[in-house]
Amino acid sequence: MTQSNRCLILGAGALGIKLGLQLQQCGHSVLGIRRRPERVPNALPAVAGDLHDPRGLVDIWRRHLSPEGDELCVILTPESPNEAGYRRTYVEGLINLSDSLRVAERRPHVTFVSSTSVFGDADHLINESHVPNPKSPGGRILYQAEQYLARQDFPTTVVRFAGIYGPTRTRFLDSVLQGQVRGVANAPSNRIHEDDCVGLLRCVIRSIQSGLDVPEVIHGVDEDQATLGQVAAFIARRSGRPMPAFTGEASTRGGQRWIESLGIDEINYQLIHPDHQSGYASVMRALQS
Repeated sequence: MTQSNRCLILGAGALGIKLGLQLQQCGHSVLGIRRRPERVPNALPAVAGDLHDPRGLVDIWRRHLSPEGDELCVILTPESPNEAGYRRTYVEGLINLSDSLRVAERRPHVTFVSSTSVFGDADHLINESHVPNPKSPGGRILYQAEQYLARQDFPTTVVRFAGIYGPTRTRFLDSVLQGQVRGVANAPSNRIHEDDCVGLLRCVIRSIQSGLDVPEVIHGVDEDQATLGQVAAFIARRSGRPMPAFTGEASTRGGQRWIESLGIDEINYQLIHPDHQSGYASVMRALQS
C-alpha cells in the first residue's frame, strides 16, 4: 500500500472532530464526512455524506480518495439504540460503504470503531486474542460488522472501546452526584477517557500511514482494573458527596469481565489517563472551569 497522509473521517461527530483537528496539527490532510457538515467547525474541512446514500459516497470517494494508500476512519452511532437501529447502521450502512468503495475503485485502509460489548457476559479477563461471544442484539450486530469488514478487499483495523467517559460523556459521574448508580458496586469498570479514544485512533492512523505494522484488533481501555464502587467512591470523595447507593442490577452488557489491551502496548501508545483517578479528576476540573 502506498503511504499517504490523507484521512477521511466518516462520522465526524464529537470524537471525529477532535481526531481530525489533531491529525491536521500533525500535518495530515483531513476531511470530515457527516450528514450535516455545517455542524463541523470551519477549521476542519467537511462534506455531506450519508451511509444510506451509496451514490453520494461513490462521488466522495472518487473526489477525495486516491486508488489506494489513504485512510478512512469509520466512527458510527446507531440510528436508534434498538436492534433495528443497529442493523440499519452496522449492516445496511456497512454494505453500502463496501459497495461504494468497490464501485469507486478505491481501496483505503479502514479503521473501524467498535465496542468491547462484543464480549457479552464473559466472566474472565479478556484481551484481543479472545473470540467474542456476544449475547445482546447490539453486541451481535457489532461483531457481525467486524467480521463483514474483515472479509472485504481492503485492509481493516478494529478498535474496540470500553466505556467512554469525559467532559461530554458524564452519565456515570452524574449518577454518582445524584446519589444512585445503576449496577453492582463490585462489578468491573472497564473505561477509557474520550481524550484517549482520540489519542489512540490518532496513533493507529499515524502508525499505518507511516508504514508500521498495526494489529488487526486493538482494545481501547485504560490500565486501571477498578470496580464501579471504587470509581464511585473516588468521585464522591473528590466532590464532597456521600457514597451513592447502587441499585444491584446486573449489567446487561458487561457481565463480570475485565478487559485489557495488548494492542496499546504493541503500538506504543501512552495513555493520557491510565486510571480513573486521573481521568475523573480531569473531567471534574473541566466541568468546573
